[in-house]
Amino acid sequence: MQLKRTLFAGGLASMLLLAACNGESTEEAGTEEETAEETSEDALTYSGVNGDYTFTNFTPVEIPATDAEGNETTVQAVAVEFEYTNTSERTSTPSEAFSLDMAIRQVSDTGDAPTENYTMDLDDEGEFADGKAAASEMVEPGDSATTVVAYGPLDPELPTHLQARENPVEETESLDHEIELELESEEATEE
Repeated sequence: MQLKRTLFAGGLASMLLLAACNGESTEEAGTEEETAEETSEDALTYSGVNGDYTFTNFTPVEIPATDAEGNETTVQAVAVEFEYTNTSERTSTPSEAFSLDMAIRQVSDTGDAPTENYTMDLDDEGEFADGKAAASEMVEPGDSATTVVAYGPLDPELPTHLQARENPVEETESLDHEIELELESEEATEE
């Protein structure tokens, strides 16, 4: 009986000590939490089956293309810059993980219109060169990469959305974020 009392008293003293130590650091922890919240307000985040994504920038871009008659032209697309952390159990590229977890779609009254992956069509020496290279590099589980993907063609008359794909096997959080883009109208592109 004496042993039980001693163990109980020791356990109680340990809990009080831990509670007292934790109480002293609440001011510092609160400051760190506030900083994290401020950072997250500036960036859009999403946790998918294949990774965690922190989206930092959505930029309209012109991608070289060929029209139906074989003429050189361009299509409007969006370059999506983000930090990717591989949370899956397998090695993958940021571009592959993005395409499995996310979609860029244009929304209209008749439904969602999918877009195509134009990441490899981005200029190799332009402002997105490093992000383009990182998009196709393998990322080990637990590692991160800063990267960019590009999707189009985009119709300037329709709103563009970043959406989470529904996963029939695992429950995932939903995401439907309208991307604010300044796209040129078709008349302006023809002139």
